Amino acid sequence: MKKDAIICLDIGGTNLRMGLVDRDYVLSDVQITSTARTAEQGFITGLIQAVQAYRKDAEREANILAVSVGIPAALDKERRVVLQAPNVPGLDGQPVAELLEKALGLPVFLSKDVDLLLTYDLLEQKLPEDSLIVGIYFGTGIGNSIYCNGKLLVGKNGVAGELGHIPQLCSETVCGCGNVGCMEPLGGGRRLEELCRTRFPGTHVSQIYQCHGDDPEVLAQVDAMAATVATEVNILDPDYVIIGGGLTQMAGFPSAYFLERIRIRARKPSPMENLDIRFARPNQENGIVGAGICGWNRLKKICRADNRPA
Repeated sequence: MKKDAIICLDIGGTNLRMGLVDRDYVLSDVQITSTARTAEQGFITGLIQAVQAYRKDAEREANILAVSVGIPAALDKERRVVLQAPNVPGLDGQPVAELLEKALGLPVFLSKDVDLLLTYDLLEQKLPEDSLIVGIYFGTGIGNSIYCNGKLLVGKNGVAGELGHIPQLCSETVCGCGNVGCMEPLGGGRRLEELCRTRFPGTHVSQIYQCHGDDPEVLAQVDAMAATVATEVNILDPDYVIIGGGLTQMAGFPSAYFLERIRIRARKPSPMENLDIRFARPNQENGIVGAGICGWNRLKKICRADNRPA
């Protein structure tokens, strides 16, 4: 007997990961392709072709009920349209959910990639649903997701939690969002790429902490990460803070210095004195499983609204 499953995608600036997630949130049949290769004929066209090809094989072993997609982008409040995706060209302003539904004939659920990461981390770390929890994920940019009393914070326009775009008054750096002086170019991975080009030619960005972790400009980048966390902590006073993303998992990442700088910048005595900071379990498949969890939850809501079994 075939199992029920959702096709789940975690789209990144470098790779597109796709897999099947069943009702028990078990992941199988993971495929990884290049995001750039997917976009060769236009990203939407390439994405549709990739999902159609994957679905054809997957239907041999599973009943495919929906598609759940995570994108590193600002989305509209209804989670149907990509407003801005700086690291995935060709998606700005695109009604991605509608286009995929028309091509596939399946319900399509769109989410911010960091919302999927936090959704996974909440389950994996068994955190209580009646909590205020923030997830901050440092990669090419700075991703942020906020969970409050059982719901992910969306905001009036759908773009709540753009923590990487807090203005920095002394910075003249142009951000990927188009603004000048955001935190993201100071604390995100693009800052490390810049340092490798200008100060450490010959050092791959993945080795910058290991090889140059005591350099003042590298430590300044880590301090910017800490300031980002402390800013949200001081505003929201969360029950839990989850830190993740590729930067924190790189060889030689100075986690002790990072945590020290958060404590220095956090307000005293509270929330600093009982701050609960946890690091996400490093696994590149977390976002796909998170897409599955969100996908099944949203599919159940549709079924309840139609008065049919989930």
